[in-house]
Amino acid sequence: MSTTDPQRRLQRRSWFLPALRAVLWTLSGLGAFAIAFAIAAASSGTPGWAASLAAIPLLLAIAVGITDANTDAPDRRAAYPAPYLLWMLGLWAACVGAGLVLGRIRRNSGAVAQGVEYDLGWSVIALGCVLVVIGAAALVGARLLRAARGRHAERVRSIRTTGRRVPAVVTEVTRNRGSNTSVYWNVTLRFQDDDGTERWHRTLQQTHRVEVGSTHWIRFDPADPGRRSTIHVEWAPPR
Repeated sequence: MSTTDPQRRLQRRSWFLPALRAVLWTLSGLGAFAIAFAIAAASSGTPGWAASLAAIPLLLAIAVGITDANTDAPDRRAAYPAPYLLWMLGLWAACVGAGLVLGRIRRNSGAVAQGVEYDLGWSVIALGCVLVVIGAAALVGARLLRAARGRHAERVRSIRTTGRRVPAVVTEVTRNRGSNTSVYWNVTLRFQDDDGTERWHRTLQQTHRVEVGSTHWIRFDPADPGRRSTIHVEWAPPR
């Protein structure tokens, strides 16, 4: 019988998931490129709907990636969902664009060699170039967005231990719909920042229902006390 925690079974192979993601991204990009290239290089007219086939590798990669998004690792959470989706859309657009351009160039060079006259399809080449530019911009944007979210995640972790710590009073408690197996409470707390300004923070609480008027501790970022994502509540144990 295995004694390894199922949620931690891959931590001993830290190289596995990054390698798997790299393979999936590469295959999805190659698949989108190959389909677009084949469509653009076809000697006969190709229905416009056939270009949608290039989205199949993208959809498969997104589906696999979203399953990987269910993680407790802060550095992985910083990559989902917006940075990951932007990265995949950028990869798809760049690969499809490159496939359209190179496929049409291949078709044109073959026709010129055979002395065949036909529409060179500059509109397809222009569309491919636009997709390449959009894709490259999306890839850069995904990396910048992930880096920004990573820095924010580091700040949130720092606030949990070093942020300004002040008492907060519960002003409202309501039942959250939650799920069939867990009970959640919407809790509103009031506290004062360093300038003496009263602020309110609304959050979810699951372990137990807190009472209106009870006091708990809140840690917040003194540089931005109103930023909800950097506010951490230290719940007092039930009496």
